[in-house]
Amino acid sequence: MGFNIVLLIGLAYLYYAFFNEVKNPQPQKNATDSTGKVNFKIAYFDLDTLEQNYTYAKETRDYLKGKNDAMEAKLTKIRNEYTAKVNDYQKRGASLSQTEQSQMQEDLARLQNMYDQQQQVLGQEFQGEYMQKMLALKTRIQDFLKTYSQQKGYEYVFATNSDDNVIYYRDSVRNITPELVQQLNLQFQNSKKK
Repeated sequence: MGFNIVLLIGLAYLYYAFFNEVKNPQPQKNATDSTGKVNFKIAYFDLDTLEQNYTYAKETRDYLKGKNDAMEAKLTKIRNEYTAKVNDYQKRGASLSQTEQSQMQEDLARLQNMYDQQQQVLGQEFQGEYMQKMLALKTRIQDFLKTYSQQKGYEYVFATNSDDNVIYYRDSVRNITPELVQQLNLQFQNSKKK
């Protein structure tokens, strides 16, 4: 019984010491601390407007449209050739010999195979070139914005567009699109002169 009393007194002392311990207060962050800025500038630009008015973007879009049209023309030519063969086969089908019928079926299979292969190859080439051109356009805009943002003191510059609008509210005072388009076009014109 005496041992239990000693244990109870010891437990009461530990309980008291633990809950009455003075804990160090959390260090408070200073508002002017160098790790976080209180005031920073944000701007945005409309990507749709930029793509419509930026000369380099228009030239890139026109180039890609021309490439796509050329690809479609090649595929249409092969498809038309295939359709003409099918029509010829249907017209002459009953009068063809067994050898001619098998030859015609081989030609049709060859044309269908050629069409499928060309469609795949041309599609992959176009997709690769499309990605390369769009990456070049994006890189050109980002490189310009690095310098522009440093000059104007912007910490963040967001892009908005009609398809994927992440910013739900924007004040037109922060819209730098017209100035951005003007300076990008000027930079592009100067680069073409060199």
